[in-house]
Amino acid sequence: MGRIKLSEDRGDRWVLVADADPEAAIHLAGYFARRGFRTYHTTRGEEAMLLAYSRRLLLVVVDVSLLDMSGHTLARRLKEIDPELPVLMTSGDYAPEQEAAARRVGILYYAHKPADYRLIGGVVDKALRN
Repeated sequence: MGRIKLSEDRGDRWVLVADADPEAAIHLAGYFARRGFRTYHTTRGEEAMLLAYSRRLLLVVVDVSLLDMSGHTLARRLKEIDPELPVLMTSGDYAPEQEAAARRVGILYYAHKPADYRLIGGVVDKALRN
């Protein structure tokens, strides 16, 4: 688990960010940390799964592309563990079939890159109120 980075925040609300682009993962995890969440970020789906089994996650943001699996596969596997887990997906691919595939695995929201953090924040706030 050497590539997993934990935030220093002391909150008890955990958000996992998984993206093949480490800079994108760091920036989005930083956004959630500034909002008071504890964050994990990783570039690999298998590491994300280890975290999902070892921690109670509040929310996951996963990119379509990870270094070791597709974001769709990770989202599906996360939903098998916890069908109620809110999963958001990000992608630089504007192809409608990518978004349709994400919807089929039960994601809450599909955001095109570059991601609008305020919009994602609004979606997260709404999801966590429900």
